[in-house]
Amino acid sequence: MLPQRTLSSRLLSLVLVVVLSLGLVACDDDDGPGPPPEPPEDPATIAEIVSDSDDFATLLTALQDAGLAETFADEEATFTVFAPNEAAFSPIAVDVLLDQEEALTEVLGYHVIPDTEIAASDLEEGENTVETLSGDELTVVVNDDGVFIEGSEVVETDIEAENGIIHVIDRTLLGNQNLANTAWFVGETGNLYNAVVDAGLAEAFTNAEGWTVFGPNNATFENADLSGFSDEEIQEILQYHVFAEDVVDSGSLLSLLDENDGTVTIETLQGEGLTVAQDGDQIVFNDGQATLDTANLDYTASNGILHVIDGLLLPPSLQEATTIADVVADSDDFSTLLAALQEANLVDALADEEATFTVFAPNNDGFAPINTDVLLGQPDALEAVLGYHVIPDAEIAAADLNEGENTVTTLAGEELTVVVNDDGVFIEGAEVIQTDIEADNGIIHVLDRTLLGNQNLASTAWFVSETNELYNAVVDFGLADAFVNANNWTVFGPNNATFEETDLSGFSEEEVQEVLQYHVFADDAVDSGSLLALLDDNNGEVTIETLQGEDLTITQDGDQIVFNDGDDGPQATLDTANLDYTGSNGILHVIDGLLLPPSFQ
Repeated sequence: MLPQRTLSSRLLSLVLVVVLSLGLVACDDDDGPGPPPEPPEDPATIAEIVSDSDDFATLLTALQDAGLAETFADEEATFTVFAPNEAAFSPIAVDVLLDQEEALTEVLGYHVIPDTEIAASDLEEGENTVETLSGDELTVVVNDDGVFIEGSEVVETDIEAENGIIHVIDRTLLGNQNLANTAWFVGETGNLYNAVVDAGLAEAFTNAEGWTVFGPNNATFENADLSGFSDEEIQEILQYHVFAEDVVDSGSLLSLLDENDGTVTIETLQGEGLTVAQDGDQIVFNDGQATLDTANLDYTASNGILHVIDGLLLPPSLQEATTIADVVADSDDFSTLLAALQEANLVDALADEEATFTVFAPNNDGFAPINTDVLLGQPDALEAVLGYHVIPDAEIAAADLNEGENTVTTLAGEELTVVVNDDGVFIEGAEVIQTDIEADNGIIHVLDRTLLGNQNLASTAWFVSETNELYNAVVDFGLADAFVNANNWTVFGPNNATFEETDLSGFSEEEVQEVLQYHVFADDAVDSGSLLALLDDNNGEVTIETLQGEDLTITQDGDQIVFNDGDDGPQATLDTANLDYTGSNGILHVIDGLLLPPSFQ
């Protein structure tokens, strides 16, 4: 038996071994003590955040020039900053703004809320009003589309700093600058500012209250020649760009247009009305004098709002009159009409600013079927034909025409029937292809064919290019008086090629007269629409008694209308491109081929 001390010593040794073993295991697990943790970095100040970001380079320069950089480096202060990024400064004439120390300080202070840290989550839905470092109130609007301030959008929120918080905005705010300064500091309206100063209106723009200014861009002033206007007239022109009764932002303007079918007229500071209209994606002024620059809207000032436009607005009283004669002279598509008006000495009449006319104006294509050289060589007929296209003492817009037939009295003294239906507006076989070209002394509607409705059938055949040879035959064989004095005839007139290819030498004069009379239906004037309806009602074929006394058979053969279709084919076909030449005493349709009475065959 071992002594007690020896046992105790052994137990002590065993305990030491266990303890040492545990210690070794623990040392293996930890690999020894690690390095002491680094102390946390101090949060950056607003000044440091701005200084460290390339996207705030212009803002940093502005803060330095205004001596405000140190203010935002103060760790003991608290600010909320709506910070314009580089893109936000792009619409601004930065060099001009940086050169105005007082205004620069005011503008920068307008972006800062002192003594408070306002996170995005602290803003309530709707309007939030805060007081800025410059002492002015600023309204921050929160809605489903985001956070907005005076036309600027908050594009990034809650950049935290040691001394506050930053929200990034996409346009520099000028809301504590008057309208004169706003025009000066917006890059696109520097020339407007110069014009306002030169015209002696700087004080008016500075002291205005609640103005909406539609400001022409720099390019407009560079391209506009105002040398012909007096100082007072230039003042009027600038005042014509101002709506002085209310501040209308772009959203309100769009709503106003939507409520008024896309067009509103406002009374300007100058006193005359300005028409604003929505035309597709564009907002236009006075039918195209200017367009709204949708990239440069809603520059809010302390006393109004500025929208940039492309174009100069001229009050109606200062515009050179644009008469119907001017419209015709300025359009290449009316060159033949202009030549005709000049030949007939009617240009001065249509240039009369005190008169009022509605003109159904044939374009060049409208004169194409007409033998213009012949018509221009007949002064009386030319004056009568042109007068037949003009309604005096009335400005008749397309909307003024009723569905169905509209009867008007022309300058030539005859009545003219204008037909409105689902297919469009028509006059005696001609179609109105463009309506409502406005002039200061009336309105123009464009026709696709010249009207001959106050010319008798002989003259009609003479003036239609394709039937000039028919006219010669009618005259040569003694039928001119009959065609002049006819009453409601329908003439199927062979074209020029038919007469050039036909040998009538084997016929006597009386027989040629009969041949020509065989082309006439003397009982009624039948236009092409009525003829088609008649064929449709009679299974595609009708027989009519001609002026010569023998029958003529007309048949619908697919897309063609044919005459006297026999074993050898039809004698003639209807020229569908040359129908419905309405005369004062009948109607002329052109055909390709010569019709011979059955007794001649």
